[in-house]
Amino acid sequence: MANSAMKRKDDTSEKIDRILDGAMTLQTQGMLKEAGNLYRKVLKKFPGHPGTLRLMGILAHQSGRSNAEAIKYIRDALDADPDFAHAHKNLGFLLVKEGLIDEAIFHFSEAARLLPDDIESRLEIARLLDEGGESRDALEVYREIIAINDTDARAFRGIGKILSVSEDEDELAESFDALHKAIAKAPKDHITVLHAATLFVIMKKTDDAIAAFESAIKLNPNSHEAHFAFANLMRDNGHTQRAVDLFSRAIELSPKYAAAYSNLGNMLADNAMLDDAIACANQAIALSPDLVEAHNNLGSALQNACRPAEALDAYTKALTLRPNDDAMLWNFALCLLATGQIENGWDIYGYGFASGQRKPYRPFPGLIWQGEDLSDKTIMITREQGLGDDLRFSTCFHDIIAEAKHVIIETDKRFVDLYQRTWPQATVRAETGRSTGLRTYKDGEVDFDYTAPAGIIAAMRRRALTSFPRESRPLVANPARRETARAWLDSLGSGPKIGLTWRSGLHTPLRDMLATDPIDWAAIQDIDGAKLINLQFGFPDAEIREAAEKHGLTIHQMPDLDTHNDLEGTAALTAELDFVVGLWNAATEMAGALGVKGVIYMPAHHPMQLGLGILPWHPSLRTYSVMPGFDHKGLVQSIANDVRALLSPRS
Repeated sequence: MANSAMKRKDDTSEKIDRILDGAMTLQTQGMLKEAGNLYRKVLKKFPGHPGTLRLMGILAHQSGRSNAEAIKYIRDALDADPDFAHAHKNLGFLLVKEGLIDEAIFHFSEAARLLPDDIESRLEIARLLDEGGESRDALEVYREIIAINDTDARAFRGIGKILSVSEDEDELAESFDALHKAIAKAPKDHITVLHAATLFVIMKKTDDAIAAFESAIKLNPNSHEAHFAFANLMRDNGHTQRAVDLFSRAIELSPKYAAAYSNLGNMLADNAMLDDAIACANQAIALSPDLVEAHNNLGSALQNACRPAEALDAYTKALTLRPNDDAMLWNFALCLLATGQIENGWDIYGYGFASGQRKPYRPFPGLIWQGEDLSDKTIMITREQGLGDDLRFSTCFHDIIAEAKHVIIETDKRFVDLYQRTWPQATVRAETGRSTGLRTYKDGEVDFDYTAPAGIIAAMRRRALTSFPRESRPLVANPARRETARAWLDSLGSGPKIGLTWRSGLHTPLRDMLATDPIDWAAIQDIDGAKLINLQFGFPDAEIREAAEKHGLTIHQMPDLDTHNDLEGTAALTAELDFVVGLWNAATEMAGALGVKGVIYMPAHHPMQLGLGILPWHPSLRTYSVMPGFDHKGLVQSIANDVRALLSPRS
């Protein structure tokens, strides 16, 4: 009797298995309705059959019905058989789609417990833990997977990802090793190789990243993601043409790839190809109106193109999408200043430090001056930005010295003697870089009540055009060195002595966009027998020699004077000149700070013009504003005419 019952049970199981096999075949062929009919036929006769319930859940999900229905079927299957490993696994995937991560991890864990060789469930557990911020727990799961099966590249990828951001050298080495093992395990898997390449970038393993990107693109030449990521790496490492080619290829592969247009435009802007950069940014915005980087890059390109009013519109849109972006707020501040919205611009000028664009950053919590009365206080003014900025903002120090009980000025060591001579009532010292916020001051060492970067002094005391002095209040150059400079200038013979600078001391495509060539200034030499005197920073010897040998233009260099490092000597020479001409840079800022007359040119609508088209900080300087692509010959001729007119009383 028992044998007969067992036989009937076996026959029933075989019959169910045959029905389910047929139903699964239909399901794999896309005949979902027919498969469902067979599953329901089994459930009608055997309502709690766990295998059928599980397959009905999979079918419900595959049919596009609600996940809730699919989840209910599989929960019913597990109620009937709590150790049904595949049902646990299927339920885990469905729960992830519903955002029920903790419960999903539980069911994947049950599947892994019941199926010791189940790699997929463990990979899902590790992925979910990592994405949930529990990377160390995920790391252990990845290591368990490798102990079970060390041939799966995904586990090595996971270890590489988690440890790629570690600050521990041993863990970084493990990450590096794991990524190379991932590639070795799956050398023809485009995703694995591309994943490793992106992590090598994070780890600053540039050569390995390049090799991996090359391999990923070879494996899948049509991957726009690989071309895009590789282009970013090439751009960041100065391989401009390769980056352009890769960005362009990414766009060819995916013509609606807004991020590729945006990044390409940003790179073109950095290389002074501003019209193309603006076009790329606009195309990115057309494809993806909410891509904040595209609006930001458009603003930056317009800013560099001397079009701040249009840049303001771009930054305004970007800031509606990302309101608290420090870098964009800093650029927004500069555009406000450039368009004459002076108070609004100064009010958010502090974002320059927050964005890392204004340097050096020296935090002093609770000690930053915000306009308080200084009559019985000591304030320390700190240097910021470059030499030209220091000289420009120093024109505000007179105001603070008149207001405060005492002023301490920390500046570039090359300016200490010059500033101390100018403001003998102040304490002038070389900048230390120390800060209470960085805990580099010891107890009792703070010898001031307030402190402020020089730009804050300007923001507080130059809030309206009427606050700028009408006459120069010049720095005081060293008298003895002025005598030496005068003697040398006199030795050159008669004629006005005109200081010349024609480019920035630093070479970048954007800076060079506004540079001139020494030979452009030959017309100045024709003014009353003028002698051109070198004030150019940045090792101009070769340019001066070429101008003489090829064009017969003489630019005199004061013997033994290093115009970059010996600023005391440079100030003395500049103070003895009759005139200065050239590009707006640290040399012409020094001329203005010394009260020397001059005619300079600078980018149109620059923030430091404050919407005026002139440089109000230095009354002795006359300013020409130029746009990218300006007429060099026409500009120099206009400046020469001005110089001739301004020097005419001498004759």
